Amino acid sequence: MLISVTNLSKSIGAKNLFKNLTFSVADGEKIALVGRNGYGKTTLLKILSGEDHDFEGQLTKRKGLRITLTKQEHIHNTQQSALDYILESVPHYYEYKSKMDEYEQGQSTNINQYLKILEYFTENRYFNIEASILSTLSDFNISNELANKQLANLSGGEKRHVEMTRMMFSKSDLLLVDEPTNHMDYLGKKRFIAWMRALPQTVIVVTHDRDVLRNVNRIIELKEQNIDVFKGDYDNYISQNTNQTLTSVKLYSNQLNRLKEAKKKVEWGQKMRAKSKAWKIRYDHWNRDYEQIKSETVKPSFWIDQDSVEALDKKVVDSYHKFKQKNIKINTNSESSSGLGLIKVESLALGYDEPVFDNLNFSVRSTDRVLIKGRNGSGKSTLVRTIMSLSNNQTPEAIQLEGEAVIQNNILIGEYEQEISQRYLSMPLEEAIILSYEEKKQSISLQQVKKLLAQYLFDPTQDGRQKIMNLSGGQKARFQLIKMFVGGPDLLILDEPTNHLDLPSIEELENALSTFEGGILYISHDTYFIKKMGGKVIEI
Repeated sequence: MLISVTNLSKSIGAKNLFKNLTFSVADGEKIALVGRNGYGKTTLLKILSGEDHDFEGQLTKRKGLRITLTKQEHIHNTQQSALDYILESVPHYYEYKSKMDEYEQGQSTNINQYLKILEYFTENRYFNIEASILSTLSDFNISNELANKQLANLSGGEKRHVEMTRMMFSKSDLLLVDEPTNHMDYLGKKRFIAWMRALPQTVIVVTHDRDVLRNVNRIIELKEQNIDVFKGDYDNYISQNTNQTLTSVKLYSNQLNRLKEAKKKVEWGQKMRAKSKAWKIRYDHWNRDYEQIKSETVKPSFWIDQDSVEALDKKVVDSYHKFKQKNIKINTNSESSSGLGLIKVESLALGYDEPVFDNLNFSVRSTDRVLIKGRNGSGKSTLVRTIMSLSNNQTPEAIQLEGEAVIQNNILIGEYEQEISQRYLSMPLEEAIILSYEEKKQSISLQQVKKLLAQYLFDPTQDGRQKIMNLSGGQKARFQLIKMFVGGPDLLILDEPTNHLDLPSIEELENALSTFEGGILYISHDTYFIKKMGGKVIEI
């Protein structure tokens, strides 16, 4: 047993994240941690890693257990190189290398220490570790030159590959990984999944990437301040969750009926209790029963994936929809412009000193769905930024070396960015929403902003005053959705829209996009999302 958790409770301010969690983690397990945004998944990883000590309950770890934690926003010192960042996590590498250098340069005379370090370096293959790291990074399409440059020069996907390489060389017994495939290209994700499956060590991964969830052997869901544990992968989870939820719906419905009957007795007893002592005794008894049933009748969180719902009996479906968990509500506000050409790209080559790509040809009409596919660094985001600049009559950062990209005049584009623009990060959420409306020449009142926040599952009072930079990954994603649909766009440009969203929110986004009547140009490495969206594939 690596870790044993007993009666773990955690609160942040007045909010209880979880209460009395009890579970254990064994050698070699591949565990996924899922749950709605804001339910405390990242916080739980921090507690398990030892980064967060402010909790109640007992956490027991195996003696000498080495743990590595990766985060959603994982690399803070972007001035160091990728190679140095990875080497920092190699156990004792810099410490022992410094002592070895001191001896070899005559600054130390401790021959015994030097010999032990030589033996340690030999046993752990540290003399060739830099070459091994560079080779692994090269497999992820990160050149030796880029590996030795500052991390600030890397794209979001390339930083993810650096983080994955750091995990590979950390020699940890337990890897705690937060949203590992966000920003990864399809080949990088494929490699991550293969590596995770083959890894002898234990992995706990926070993810809602259904491709990853199909390759774990246990799923722990944080729900209602507690956990549900599901053996097996995503398909097992979906099946077990459906059966468990239907049982819960039936029990909750029965509880409501019992509560209704108990309330009728109390109301009758109130009228009759003054008539005699016997009636007073009956009333007191019925009232105690009513209060007991009322305290036990707590609405659970209900969610069943849409495909499973469609296979259920109509009567069961009606009960489920009556009680199911509240989800984000997306209004696309689009109007069909059938046949209208939105974007036309012909023989396009974009680049800086050299071309990032060339001879790109595609078009997007008003009802088209077009997937842009390519590896990290192939120019997908460069293409998106260029289209957005041209639509705003701005000069793109990338140089148009050949060909052309023509954007239809007077079309409104809604964009879901891979990373939120810097101009929003220091603003409170309310102000950022107002700015996103002003930028599209739309007006919105503060009252409408609060209504919109509630619609996207924010607390209109507390969350509205939070700066964008302090929001969770899931909350930032929901802000992006609000911003994207401002004004009823004719065209949506989506860059990895399922990153950070929980499963019910991904499903709601997929449903909203299926009814969207404009064109959609999208980048995604979520095979489930791609299957739902469909459309043409343009590979860079």
